[in-house]
Amino acid sequence: MAGTAVLQPLPTKRWSLPTEASSRMVSVSLVEWQGLRARLGTHALNHLLHQVEKTLLGAMPGSRSLGSDRSGSLLLTFPSSSRHLEQRLGRALAQVLATPYLVCGETFRVTPALGHARLRGVTPEQAESRATLAMKAAESRRDLVPVGWSTKLAAPAPSALRLPALAYAMAGRLRTPLQVLATFALGVGLPYLGYVVSERLALLHVAMTTAYIIVVVGMTGTVAALIIEGLLALDPQRPPAQAGGPSPKATAIIAAYLPNESATIVATVEAFLALYSPAGLQILVAYNTQSPLPVGHALAQLHALDPRLLVLPVAGSTSKAQNVNTALAEVTGRIVGLFDADHHPDPGCFERAWLWLSNGYGVVQGHCVVRNGDASWVTRMVAVEFESIYAVSHPGRSELHGNGIFGGSNGYWQSDLLRTVRLRGSMLTEDIDASMRVTLRGMKIASDPGLLSRELAPTRLRSLAGQRLRWAQGWTQVSLEYLGTALRSRRVTRRQKAGLLFMLGWRELYPWVSLQIVPLLAYALTHPREVAISWTIPIFVLSSLFALSGSPIQTILAYRLAAPNVRRHRNWFLAYPLWSLLFYEEFKNTITRVAHLKQVMGERRWLVTARSEEPLANKDTDEGVGVAPAETCPARM
Repeated sequence: MAGTAVLQPLPTKRWSLPTEASSRMVSVSLVEWQGLRARLGTHALNHLLHQVEKTLLGAMPGSRSLGSDRSGSLLLTFPSSSRHLEQRLGRALAQVLATPYLVCGETFRVTPALGHARLRGVTPEQAESRATLAMKAAESRRDLVPVGWSTKLAAPAPSALRLPALAYAMAGRLRTPLQVLATFALGVGLPYLGYVVSERLALLHVAMTTAYIIVVVGMTGTVAALIIEGLLALDPQRPPAQAGGPSPKATAIIAAYLPNESATIVATVEAFLALYSPAGLQILVAYNTQSPLPVGHALAQLHALDPRLLVLPVAGSTSKAQNVNTALAEVTGRIVGLFDADHHPDPGCFERAWLWLSNGYGVVQGHCVVRNGDASWVTRMVAVEFESIYAVSHPGRSELHGNGIFGGSNGYWQSDLLRTVRLRGSMLTEDIDASMRVTLRGMKIASDPGLLSRELAPTRLRSLAGQRLRWAQGWTQVSLEYLGTALRSRRVTRRQKAGLLFMLGWRELYPWVSLQIVPLLAYALTHPREVAISWTIPIFVLSSLFALSGSPIQTILAYRLAAPNVRRHRNWFLAYPLWSLLFYEEFKNTITRVAHLKQVMGERRWLVTARSEEPLANKDTDEGVGVAPAETCPARM
């Protein structure tokens, strides 16, 4: 927003508002307003706003200009039904974003933020106030998503003091454990009760046979798909041999949450300053914090030493998405690499990414490697898991389904595409959400296991559980939002649709299906007269062995394809299948089931993974430098 200064960039008009029930008051601001006002002055900015207004009127047929409010935001009326309102307003914002505006001999691109409110039943002043309040919410997100006024925007945040402090704390601590119990009641208790009822209805054989077939087909089919992906990963698609043009200037955006990541950010920035890009490298550190911190002084010193670094404190930000979207206004490179605050990419990463991006790909996702595997048994387990994901599953799935996914960090974008797609803070996994929107645009995402960046894994199980719970619920949000749309889209190929059906559909069902073996066996063991089990039936033995073989096979492939600093720890790979069988696989399945329950109950809590780092005596990187995080309490972001 423009702040509190009173400006009249457009003449304020006497309002003659439409009376249609569906009409809306629309308020539009420019995110770059403050900087443009200081640079261009009021007169030139008036000219820019007139051009933006003209674009909006052309993109929103039937709309009328009302001039501006006191802070310089454009006001319009828009006669639109609620059915396609968000899509129509979103297209108007995209048109503004894509339009170059000529002011004072310079070309500018601006980022609009739009809020809207109903006109029916309120005074013009009330409609303006509501639309402005919604616009401010849109402006803080900077994700090009229109925001409609609702009572939630005007209502104060719920206070924890409405409950006694002890009761509130206990409710928060017990909620997730109770949800875990609830998922087992739903996934085990309810089917068991169903077998009891079916026995009384003389349908027990049909019910148990059906359940058994679903479990066997589901588990063996899942393992078969994982094995196929793994075998394809042995010979993944490699980057094109030649770039489609000279290597352009690159930009790295490092999104940080301070003070939670204060101990990692300086070392990360130093790692980026050591990188080289032929046409130049711009480094943007976008962070959110509530107060000035000592690490801010250290970052300022680094900026003074190297002007390639620009530090951007993002006032009022509560998410990584807001940090990244804010940094986009400063991007000067044609390639944009997105990184978390603990990532140290390998030299040559931008040049290798350009091989993909200059040959028709919109995004390329690299290989994330754990660099603190020696810190604890949790980090060792996650180090092997990440090799299974980034060295095996991602490239294999990309080969199988014809498209990859952006994983949030160590991902490289065409800058124009990222400016258009952006990240949405309303999604718990803004990376997967962005991946789906890229795919729905008909753009391709590459997976390159040779594009390495080293990061820190959580050292404690509690931190890991919080991280994976957010990931799981975020995947659920994306599945609900996009699966149906993707299956109907003409821009998504049949091969991609099959992959998305597996990744977004079956992935959500599998944790419940795999659990059904428990009530099946429990009922058989507690009712031996009704159900006689022969443990030596060939199909039972073979299907069980095949289901159990998935993790060992994937681990073997991960060992073969792993990054050198992880592969040299052979004992980690030997232990992982055992951990997976006895604990980890069901741990992740339980988290997914809990995430489903949280989604149904309307919980939307964004927990930042705790990070800090201290030198280790036992080094664990290719260069011989190792770090380990000392945990802090997870912060809410």
